[in-house]
Amino acid sequence: MKYMKDKSNEHFNLLGLSFLEGVGIIKANQLLDYFGSASAIFEAKVIDLATSQILNKKQIQQVLSKETLKFAEIEFEFCNKNKIEILSPLSDEYPKRLNVLEDKPIILFKKGNIHPKVTKSIAIVGTRKSSEYGGRFIELFLEKLKEVPDIITVSGLAQGIDSKAHWASIKNKIPTVAVMAISLGQIYPAINKRLSEQILEENGGWITETSSQETASAGLFPRRNRIIAALSDATFVVETNLKGGSIITAKLANEYHRDVFALPGRYNDNFSKGSNALIQNNQAILVNSPEDIINYMNWGEKSLRKINPNIEIPFEGSLYQKKVLELIRNTPQINIERLNIEMQNENGSLAEALVNLELNGYIRSKAGNQYEIV
Repeated sequence: MKYMKDKSNEHFNLLGLSFLEGVGIIKANQLLDYFGSASAIFEAKVIDLATSQILNKKQIQQVLSKETLKFAEIEFEFCNKNKIEILSPLSDEYPKRLNVLEDKPIILFKKGNIHPKVTKSIAIVGTRKSSEYGGRFIELFLEKLKEVPDIITVSGLAQGIDSKAHWASIKNKIPTVAVMAISLGQIYPAINKRLSEQILEENGGWITETSSQETASAGLFPRRNRIIAALSDATFVVETNLKGGSIITAKLANEYHRDVFALPGRYNDNFSKGSNALIQNNQAILVNSPEDIINYMNWGEKSLRKINPNIEIPFEGSLYQKKVLELIRNTPQINIERLNIEMQNENGSLAEALVNLELNGYIRSKAGNQYEIV
């Protein structure tokens, strides 16, 4: 999607905001909350910027001089040349699942189809030194997962478990999304270039928050992991040691109230120690078979219960409760995170509405923090 190089364009100004030196995502979001828009930030007077107490003097000068908009122009041209789309929270393609993040990206770069409105998604992560045991389980799991409608897989395009998850998804015609730590202008590791191309050819996509002007560094990878965790309704840790990106992703998924699963392994296998520890510490649900995840998440065919929207449900509750009821009615296996996202602009208490609807027999709760019409 091409955006006009017009300094009154909010998308373009958000891109400019992302280049403010020393201003991380949290501060950028604080600025947006304070001023209301990126355009308003760049139009603000020095007294207003200082009063916000968010920026230091050097950063205020950057805003006043609009020098970061020059970097935005460079990035805009780079994206046009490489057929990369620029997304912001204002974009239809921006994934609503990321709204759970306090430090949600104000700019994302994407190629292909990232399926932002898909109803089910699962991250599959693990060690770069995966075993035949882990790889075989992924194959069995994806063979079963292909029977689940409207689902995507998410991973990080790394060697090992990530690569096997992407390849198995492609084999089973499941769209898969690669969340990258570095710019979409290059593929890392280079050995996965063909895999990355195949992802696009099979209705999947690439996504990153890293611009082409940002220097590659190890710190980009932990930052990437929060996007993997937030994009997914569940995270499946296949094989990992006690430290590393997969453990970080699992920890973040738990913080975001996502379901976390882990494949157990032998006690003396270094790359099962992390998975075993997650299970032992009640940070992940033990997986014995591919069906375990599908059944726990209520993704099986028998649970796909959708009420005909033309059938009227007698209801005398509040307008807010009625909207919640309609969401559950029209979205099989909707979970509490999705409900939170969909109802965030409505005035009312979701928790209270769900309790009242369940007590009055309109809905029932299910495993995986999901709800369905009775």
